[in-house]
Parts: sequence; C-alpha cells; structure tokens
Amino acid sequence: MKNQRNHEQHPKQLYSLPDPYPTPRVTGKSPYYASILLEDYAGISGELTAIHQYIYHYLTMEECHTKIATLAHQIAIVEMHHLTLLGKIICLLGNYPVMHSNDHGFMRFWNADFVYYGDTVYDKLSANMKHEMDAIQNYRRHQHLIDDPFIQELLERIILDEEHHFQLFKTCRDEFCATFPD
Repeated sequence: MKNQRNHEQHPKQLYSLPDPYPTPRVTGKSPYYASILLEDYAGISGELTAIHQYIYHYLTMEECHTKIATLAHQIAIVEMHHLTLLGKIICLLGNYPVMHSNDHGFMRFWNADFVYYGDTVYDKLSANMKHEMDAIQNYRRHQHLIDDPFIQELLERIILDEEHHFQLFKTCRDEFCATFPD
C-alpha cells in the first residue's frame, strides 16, 4: 500500500487553501480550449513563470531573509501543483502540455526573460504580487472564454489560491518593507 499524506500533513498547508481541488476532467476534447490554457500553463503570467520566479527569489533570499524565502519556496510548490493540474486538463483536451503559449496566433515558447529577478526584497515581493494579480485576471478571462463547467470549476479553485498568495506576499511586504511606498 502506498504511503499517503492528507492535506493537513502537507507542508503547503499554509500556502494553499484547504478547499479540495476538483478532479481534472473535461466535457470533451477541444484544441481551442487547450490553447487558451497554455497561457496559464507557460505564458508570461503563467504557472511555469511563477515557479521559476519564486524559486529564484527563494534561492537569492534564503540566507538573509529566511521567512520571505520560505514563503516564496512554499508558494512555488503550490504553483507546481497548479501546473500539473493544468497540464492534465490540456492533455484531456487533446493537446500536449508544451512549454509555450499562443501569442496572437503564434507559438511563443517559455523563456527565462518572463521571470522578474529583482534587486531588492521590496521589488521581488511587489513583482510577485503583480504576477499573482495578472494570473488572476487571466484565469477570470479564460473562465469566460471556456464553456466547460469542469474547467471553470478548476480555474475557480486555482484563483482562490492565487488570491491567497497575493495576500501572503502583500502581508510579507507590509511587514518587511514598511518604509517603502506602495
């Protein structure tokens, strides 16, 4: 029997809301819907970018700002879960979860230029907040474009985490960067 961990035992507990994620499923194949979701998967404001950005921030702040670094690392883990869920949906829709998005009809492959590296703690936390807000806006827009209740439900659940991440980054910025203007 596999060793199973429940949500309460997982280290992402504080960084992901306790609401369960819907099982990835779709009403039918749709390459069009898959192409929309590739933006959330590997676009400039997508999950892949968030993972790389937050891991970079973790690695560059780990020694001097442990609490902020831990926050970035743990949120990156949640974003990896989102990436996996989106990848499964893209496959169910009949496409491959390739690391590219649709940019006005052209394939735009993911690249490290999408990541905001930043110089200061304030810059990094502000960029992470912006990334979360941009992701939320994209997910909301995609909910309106995709007429599949299963996908809409999954996107709504992911949005809840992204809103939570925004608040976590904002609280952290307010606590550690009180002398900087908003």
